[in-house]
Parts: sequence; structure tokens; C-alpha cells
Amino acid sequence: MYERTLKNRLPETSFFLFGPRQVGKSTLLHDEKPHLIIDLLDPELQLSYNKTPNLLRLQIDDLEPDRGGRILIDEVQRVPKLLDIVHALMEQRPDLQFMMCGSSARKLRHGASNLLGGRALYRTMHPLTIDELSGDFNLESVLSYGSLPKIYSTLKQKKAKEAQDLLRAYAITYLREEIKAEALVRNLQGFQNFLDIAVAQYSEQINFSAVSRDCQVALSTVREYYSILEDTLIGFFLYPYLKSERKRMSRQPKFYFFDNGVTRALLGSLQDPPTPLEQGRLFEQWILQEIIRLNEYDQKDWKLSFWRTSHGAEVDFLISRGTKLLYAIECKFKRQPSSSDLSGLRSFHENHPEVPCFVVSPVNQSYRLYFARVLPPNRLFQELK
Repeated sequence: MYERTLKNRLPETSFFLFGPRQVGKSTLLHDEKPHLIIDLLDPELQLSYNKTPNLLRLQIDDLEPDRGGRILIDEVQRVPKLLDIVHALMEQRPDLQFMMCGSSARKLRHGASNLLGGRALYRTMHPLTIDELSGDFNLESVLSYGSLPKIYSTLKQKKAKEAQDLLRAYAITYLREEIKAEALVRNLQGFQNFLDIAVAQYSEQINFSAVSRDCQVALSTVREYYSILEDTLIGFFLYPYLKSERKRMSRQPKFYFFDNGVTRALLGSLQDPPTPLEQGRLFEQWILQEIIRLNEYDQKDWKLSFWRTSHGAEVDFLISRGTKLLYAIECKFKRQPSSSDLSGLRSFHENHPEVPCFVVSPVNQSYRLYFARVLPPNRLFQELK
């Protein structure tokens, strides 16, 4: 139903396309008309390729030369051994293009294949963006239900109950298929306890020791669990801004989830409308999701962080490239932010007067508020482009 940003931006050489489940990866790549499709979600195929990875070579050799050589391998992380064959074929057959997609790069990153040592490009696909939704965009829907294509199209048909059921099933499927079936953790109940705590604390700085104590697992296990969420593309860290990268990584980060609907499904709050406090957190998370999507789709090479002083002054997001700070962004879910909403930005502006400061808010029109500009979301993203 929606024109995807990546449709005309896919590499012409071999590439990986990763993204969470149901963002539309397979649909996008099927539209590229591959000459051979290998769907590793099929248990029998998965078993066959695990036992005999060289089947891939035999199938490719059987292709008619004049039909081209575009190969789609779906859920490639399920059979990492296949990448050894892909690697060899890329060396021997430069006419072939491998399109490899999946919902987790964890097994590949931690295995011998290591994403083919950089021989294939890497792209990430996300839920629908504000631009992809275009005239169908509705802020209330995005905050409450996220923007996974199936969920959003269901909402468009006025089927909120069905959308809620689909999101609950998504959360269960994630635990069952991504975590248990992939054997990423041994203690599934311990991971569930951790996930309940992690999702309740999204957008807040993580106290790893407190999380360890609350879910009764070792501190090292908590860090590993967060790593699993990141590697399976369910969420991402945001670190505080410090000029030293080593110091930056040592401070407490925040953690955000990739989609608001999935966040609320994990919280068990889909049946009720978001409270005012929850709306503010969901709005902040959605703005960050959109900035990440823009950064990756347009390949802007931004680094994202948040700014916080020892006195508690804070700015939600900083965008930098290299050593240069480009933008400071504060999120306020208010119809008319005022000077009292600028305390964090004011403290930042005193130290970095050259950096443009924005307040993003669901206002109808942009306006200037002292040193900052108050923008609705669509205008903010236009500025960032």
C-alpha cells in the first residue's frame, strides 16, 4: 500500500537488508524480481541447507544464464553456513547479486562469517516513516499503535481491536521465535522478567545494577540481554554526549524501542489510551525513531546522543557529524511550548551558542521562542533533510 523509501535506493551489488519482523523486507525484495528465492523460514529448507549448504551452488548453477543472477535469501541468519558459499560465489561469479535479508544479524556478527568481511553492503529497514505514510499519517495512531505496515493498514480500516490483537501476537512471536527458537538465551523466564523491566524504563537512563537486582539475574546477564534486544533490532541505545568516545560509552545510556505499538504491547497497555505522561515518552521515542530512519535511509553519517549536566539540565537529542555538533532537539508534547520548556536547551545554548536549537511539538505552525525554533514534526524532519 505504501511506497517505501528504500525501493529505489537498494544497492546494485550484493547486500544485506536487516530489520525487525514485519517491516516489509521480503515484500520489498520480492518486488525486485529475483531469479531464485530461498525462504529459510521453511523448516524443511532450513534443515536441508544446514545439512548441505552447497545446495545453493547447485541451484545457482542450474539457473539459465540469460535469466540473470539475482538471488534472494530470506532469513539468512537461520543458516549462517550459507555465507561461506555466498562468499565463494561472489569471488567466482561477479555477475551474481545476492540480496540477503533477516530480522537479526546476531548470529552472523558473532559467527565466522562476520557479514562477509564487508564484501556485501548493509542496509536497515524500519517501520513506516512519516513521509511513507504521507496523507495517511496520524500522530495519535503512531503514538498508540506504531507504524508497522500491517498494523497501520488495519487501523486505516477502523479495526483497532484487530490491530491490538496483532501487536500482542507480535510481542509473543518475538519472544518465541526470535529468542527461544534462535537459542539466544537459556533462561526464557529470566529474559521475560528483564524485558518487563526494560520496557517499563524506555527513554530513561539505565541503572544496570538496579535492573540486575529487580529481575534477579547477574549484571553481566543484564548487559547481554540488552545486547540481544539491540542485535535483534528490537531497540537501540542512546549514549550521553561527551567529547571522549571512551568516556561516552562508560556513562549510563538510555534505551528506546523500534516501534511504539510494540512498546505498548510489551507493556500490556494497548487497551487504554496513553496517559499524558506516556504520550510525552512515546512522542520522544517516535521522534528519535524518525531521526534514525532518516539518518540511515539518507546515509547522513550522523551520531546521535543526549546531553545532560551534573546538575540535571538535559536536552533530549544532539545530532553531530565527526566532531561538529549540528542540532540540539528537545521534545515537548504540548500544543504551545513556552519559555519554561527551554531550561535544558538554555543551559546547552549558553555553552554552544553556534548550534541551532529546536523544540519539536505538535504545534500547528512554527514560531521562534527566544534562541530556539518551535517546529511541528514534519517541519523538523524537513530541516534535518
